[in-house]
Amino acid sequence: MPADKQAPLKIRTLRNNTSKMIDSAQIKTKRQPSAGFIPQEETLLFHLKRGMDAWQAQVGRQGVEMTETLRELVWELVSLCGEAVEEGCERPPRDAYRLSADIGRRITGKMQQREAVEIFRDQLLRCILNELSEYEATIPCVQTFFFAVGDAIWESYAEQLRRNLRQEKRQRLSEQLKVAKRIQQHLLPKTIPVIPGFDFAGRLRPAEEVGGDYWSIKYYEQDGVVTMKLADITGHGLAAGTLVAAVKFISGGFYRGATSPADVMERTNRVLFKETPSDILVTMIYGWLYPKTRRLRLVNAGHFPVFIAREAGFTDIPPTGSLLGLHETEYGEIEETLNPGDILVFSSDGIIESGLDRPFGADRLKEVVWANRALSAGQIADSVIDAVLSYASSPTDDLSVVVIKGVEDKVNV
Repeated sequence: MPADKQAPLKIRTLRNNTSKMIDSAQIKTKRQPSAGFIPQEETLLFHLKRGMDAWQAQVGRQGVEMTETLRELVWELVSLCGEAVEEGCERPPRDAYRLSADIGRRITGKMQQREAVEIFRDQLLRCILNELSEYEATIPCVQTFFFAVGDAIWESYAEQLRRNLRQEKRQRLSEQLKVAKRIQQHLLPKTIPVIPGFDFAGRLRPAEEVGGDYWSIKYYEQDGVVTMKLADITGHGLAAGTLVAAVKFISGGFYRGATSPADVMERTNRVLFKETPSDILVTMIYGWLYPKTRRLRLVNAGHFPVFIAREAGFTDIPPTGSLLGLHETEYGEIEETLNPGDILVFSSDGIIESGLDRPFGADRLKEVVWANRALSAGQIADSVIDAVLSYASSPTDDLSVVVIKGVEDKVNV
């Protein structure tokens, strides 16, 4: 190589001042000899700029549209390549991956991966190497740099593919949840019993498109029995919504032939224990009400809170057995009388656990019920849901409440 080509390699940092690109040929070097072998009256930036100009002309003839932003990113990348060569970097700097990935994201969807790598790595590299063909000392570093460019562009395309797949999965799941929601809506009672001496209401506000709560009030007039329940399945979403249907049909199907509410609960538990995964648990409050005598028989499978509001105060209904699905077990019963003015409340834990710093809590729930005790069962239930939403605008769990209020039997008055 001639002696006049032993001058130092120098690049000025112009990546953020593209207006100076035109004058790059006049930039002079001041550093001592380092990585490259370029005449003193020229700079590496000069040759890189010429290589990029040739590349732009080439891709222009191919009909590739290049926005101003994309051109600036490519120039910034090329300038960074010059800095890496000047400093003799064995590995491309991190900014090379960042810029290449940014370019990849901007062209994703506009061209195929192979075409993108061919244009923004291979063609650009060839044009630059043509400019540096006489300066062999610079070539290995430039090649290493642009190999990293290709890797980053491939990775940006792969990441976009992963995002697309996640989006498609979310869309499919959303469609499945919508179908499951329509099914779940059919599971809830279509009508509420109208029985002299009592006022019934139930509300369910799922945290997602499908909730893990379920309530039911059903009147078997021929038996003189009203069955009532509120079940809370661990979690929410598609799996919990599917199990809701199982709980409905299992517990509902065992009413016929059962000798007591406890019998229904035990048979339901036996099926859930044998047939459901161990990480799926269910709490449920279940009861029979005999309207003629106002007698109430309750079985509580680990559910909280359940209480009766009376003039004399509140009576909590504690668990009479374990959660459903844990193991086979027996359940006890609690008997009460629901007189006029008494209000029986089943609530899901989503209500009392709502809130960020401090949960809504059972005491606040009781306060809401007591403050609205003169209203109808439906109005009391609505007041509870509204109070929770005011306290925690975006609850993360399902909100369910069942209200059964004893009223004066106007027929017999």
